[in-house]
This record gives sequence, structure tokens and C-alpha cells, in this order.
Amino acid sequence: MDIVKLVKKAQKGNDEAFEQLIGTVREKLYRTAYSYVRNEQDALDIYQDTIYKAYTSLKTLKKPESFSSWITKMLVFKSIDFIRKDARYFTTDDEDIFTKIISSEDIESIAISMDLSEAFKFLDSKYKTVILLRYYHDLSIKEIASILNYPEGTVKSHLNRAKKELRPILKEGYMHE
Repeated sequence: MDIVKLVKKAQKGNDEAFEQLIGTVREKLYRTAYSYVRNEQDALDIYQDTIYKAYTSLKTLKKPESFSSWITKMLVFKSIDFIRKDARYFTTDDEDIFTKIISSEDIESIAISMDLSEAFKFLDSKYKTVILLRYYHDLSIKEIASILNYPEGTVKSHLNRAKKELRPILKEGYMHE
């Protein structure tokens, strides 16, 4: 079903439509939260808080077509707030999210994903956010700028700096311009 129609139904109180909307973004939201906090339970808590917040504030969404960006923005800010409030840092002993995500992929893809996951741990959170939004959520520079309330030039700059930081960490030849 069309996202815009689902959002409009959900805004009128249709819980089934809201559940269908969440179903379209569920996996990406959880993975994004996990990539920030590196803990399954904390990621689930952030995910659930985001769903609750989206449910209670869905009527304020003015552009139904931007539901995915809107809820992702909420989740990213909740994740960052969680890290700041609890003074938690990304740990290296948690089970790797990419290992879970790629269980059915071939060996080469697994190696690439694990390299990326390791490299991701060293990124500053502002760079991690723009990388996730750009390459994982497939958002445009303009959409990312809107979500983060940054000028487009800042988003481009953060993307370039993140790539520069990732380049020496990743296996040779993985990152392509």
C-alpha cells in the first residue's frame, strides 16, 4: 500500500495502518539504533521509544511522504541523546550487527561488512549519522540536511571527512569513489 495513504489513515487513528507503516521501516530503524549503541537491549529500548514517540506525534507530520525520514530523524536523535546521557561509548565486545544482518550473504560480502563495522566504531557520531542516513537509508544530501538541521554544505563536508577517516581503516580497494 502507498505510504502516503497509510500515514493519512494512521493519522486518523487507524492502528493497523500505523503497524503497516512501522513494518516498512522496522529493520532499518533497529539496525540504525544498534549501530549507535552496540547493545541489543539498548537498541530495542531506543527503537521502542521512537515507535511510541512516532505514534503519539504522527498527527504533527505535515508531509506524509516523508514518514521514513521523519521517524529516522527521531531515532537518530534518541540514539545520540542516549549516548550523551549515559556516557556510553561504542564497545568492541558486543556482537557485531553486521554479522546478524549478513547471515545469508557470501563470504566476500561478510568480510566487507565486518571491515566496515570495525571501521565504523572509530567514526565520530556526527560522521556516523550522515554515513548511515546517506548510504544505509538512501537519503539525499538535501534530506539529510533537513533531518539534521545542517546546511547542505556541512552534510557534504561531513560525508567527505567520514570517507577520509574510513579509507585507511578499510581494506584496500573496498571504498570506491
